[in-house]
Amino acid sequence: MSDAAALRAHKPVPNVAPPPPALRFVYTVLPPILLGLALLGLYAWVRSGLPDHRLFLMPSASGLWEMAFSRPEVWAELGTRTLVTLSIAATGLACSIPIGIILAIIMFRLTVMERAIFPYLVALQSIPILAIIPLIQAALGFGFLPKVLIVALFTFFSIPTTLLLGLKSLDRGVIDLFRLANASWWVTLWKAGFPSAAPALFAGLRISAGLAVIGAIVSELFFLAGAGGLGQMLINSKIEFKYEEMYAALIASSALSISVYLFFQFVGNVLFGEWHGRV
Repeated sequence: MSDAAALRAHKPVPNVAPPPPALRFVYTVLPPILLGLALLGLYAWVRSGLPDHRLFLMPSASGLWEMAFSRPEVWAELGTRTLVTLSIAATGLACSIPIGIILAIIMFRLTVMERAIFPYLVALQSIPILAIIPLIQAALGFGFLPKVLIVALFTFFSIPTTLLLGLKSLDRGVIDLFRLANASWWVTLWKAGFPSAAPALFAGLRISAGLAVIGAIVSELFFLAGAGGLGQMLINSKIEFKYEEMYAALIASSALSISVYLFFQFVGNVLFGEWHGRV
């Protein structure tokens, strides 16, 4: 077969038009809604098998509405405590993100530093946070700062590891092109390294965002001084046998965690969506 015949035989594949926005919205929203309905059905099924004297452990939908979500004072408390938990989580993230990014850059620039630092990162991730809480209490007390430290420890590991993985996946040919243009290492990092590593970095940030809320709530369970957040509301509701309010705090915690996760996903799509699609 001649070259011309081969070219005619292999026709270019036409570009497939992206689905309309309404259809993309359905694909994005419908699966979690269906899964949520399935989980609610499972909850109702498990509750139906409980004896009468244990039904208070799993409130019904009507009980949640009457004893929690229909009461303005509960909404006010949820709002105030959510802001406290959000401030702890955001401050911890604000500490762990820049330190993690700087550490990843150092390990990417110097292989010897990666070999020296990475084992300690793994060791830090392997230490149960609850085991070192007494040390944190003895060193920093019971105020706002130890709560922030707990969040930073919860969220730190995924940031340098994912960014380092993304930077090391940069195509060698791209690096060679920048070297041919006499670009400095920092220019190569800024114009090629970071854009290439963006999906990995924002995957790590989304993981850390969810862990930040968990870390903030866990810290409130052990450090009770100062303004209380959703963690303290969980404890108080359990002690006072107000299980409807406890479940309301759990729902607020989940909503906060999902909101922070979606925020970082939105930021990643705005900054790098044109290069990588949805990150």
